[in-house]
Amino acid sequence: MIHSKQIFICLLFGGVFLNSCTKNFQAINATHDKPSITTIAPLINGVISTLFLRGQEQASVHNDYYYPVTQLAATTSISGYVLANGVNDIWNDYYSTLQNINAAQDKINGTSDKESMNNIQAVLYILRAYKTFRVTDQFGDIPYFNAGRAYTGQVPNFRVGYDAQQLIYDSLLADLTWAVKNINTTGGLTSAGNPYQSLGSFDTFFGSDMTKWLAFANSLRLRYAMQMVEKDPATATPIIQDALSGNAPLIDDGNDVCMWPASLGGYDLWVRWWAISSGGAGFLRMSSTLWNMLSDNNTDAGIFDPRAKLFVETNQAGNWAPNIIGVSAGDGINGYPSATDPSLKNNAAYSLFNWYLIRDEWYIPELIMTAAEVHFLKAEAYARGLGVGLNSTTAQTEYEAGIASSVNFWYAVAAGTDNVSENWAAVAPPPPTVGQMNTLMANPKVAFTGTDADKLKKIYAQEWLSFYRQPWLAFNLWRRTGATPVDPASNPTATNLSFYRLPYAQDEAVNNTDNYNAQVSKIGGNNTNVKVWWMP
Repeated sequence: MIHSKQIFICLLFGGVFLNSCTKNFQAINATHDKPSITTIAPLINGVISTLFLRGQEQASVHNDYYYPVTQLAATTSISGYVLANGVNDIWNDYYSTLQNINAAQDKINGTSDKESMNNIQAVLYILRAYKTFRVTDQFGDIPYFNAGRAYTGQVPNFRVGYDAQQLIYDSLLADLTWAVKNINTTGGLTSAGNPYQSLGSFDTFFGSDMTKWLAFANSLRLRYAMQMVEKDPATATPIIQDALSGNAPLIDDGNDVCMWPASLGGYDLWVRWWAISSGGAGFLRMSSTLWNMLSDNNTDAGIFDPRAKLFVETNQAGNWAPNIIGVSAGDGINGYPSATDPSLKNNAAYSLFNWYLIRDEWYIPELIMTAAEVHFLKAEAYARGLGVGLNSTTAQTEYEAGIASSVNFWYAVAAGTDNVSENWAAVAPPPPTVGQMNTLMANPKVAFTGTDADKLKKIYAQEWLSFYRQPWLAFNLWRRTGATPVDPASNPTATNLSFYRLPYAQDEAVNNTDNYNAQVSKIGGNNTNVKVWWMP
């Protein structure tokens, strides 16, 4: 799959990256008395540093495909970026990272008292699961079980076969379950009398707070068991049941899992603005589908959801102007021409993403998993009786908690984004009052009323809305349920209607030819209209 020459390049890059990132992503020189820990810690910290989204991934994959496919946003023109470049971003990042993950695993396996490594093993399992789920969800079957091992120098590891997505899911969920059962949050000694090892300051994600790692692992189990429950209920349902049992915590309000640049020594997340604004990629517009879930008409008075003015803004003329996908004439201009003046909208005819939401590079986090998502997953479980007894009252409680959590999260982000040049806190509306939240919950589009099918569809709609800056998760929800919001007036392209996966990276056809050809033949072509395993 990867030539040995490429492996050395990746390892060199990994080494350089660990030594040249911000001060919170530093490596340290290995000592001779504790070689296992001092090698594993920077390796895992390097893996954590890859949780940030890549630039081409956002510019070509998210903006040109995931947003319009899910109708979270419209595009008035296709950007100058090529899908293959975004695919390569995702593919190459994953397989270079997988090498570091496997190298760290080798070190853990070589430890004499493996129980002392339980917390570090759990962290590695969780990171590997998060990274791998994201990739297999986007591509389907991928090389996994024997992949990322070319650093061993063994020829069979250079080019490996593709593994079935179902088997990958089963393995990752088993790893997460191990993590949930074996994370030690209380300290003490192992059965051999040794202390449990910690990543210490190298854990730039949770600061070695194992309770947070435990909640993240359990929440990931809930997310991915729910995603596969239609295809394999026998495996998924017990996992949902255990995740909701209270035996382990879930991500709760105020503990959203994110990469916060400001807490990483001033990490500059420059690719976010670049991905939206440069090279003509600023063609994203507010879709009518999104607007219909935020407002009853095109006036300020029609807005019932307080997130509206955080997510989007008016066009150049100062009007709320949604773009109806496939119907509205495209204005064909880059709507984000200025990195310093939010009032300049290049005469855009349609409403834009909020300038502050995509301009900031230092305070707005990279979202991994929010408390709002967990509330919506719980609401769905209770509304459908998945792993728990069917309970509409509890479903409503979780549903409304999810909405409130999303609203509160984004208002907290806006209030905390106070960089001098992009001071969102100075211009953002104040947090919603109790009355405004009551108005939101009572709106017919939101109120938890109607048939059971109506209520479930509202859960999906609000979960979809909460994914406004996580379009890959909206893409998963759209593919899994087929019930996310759609504007009946829209006219999406045939490609958008059947865009079910990313095509494999082009390098695979050259570097892993035989296995690539076998896989493409198996699924009927390296096409975007091929469904991944868990899709109905």
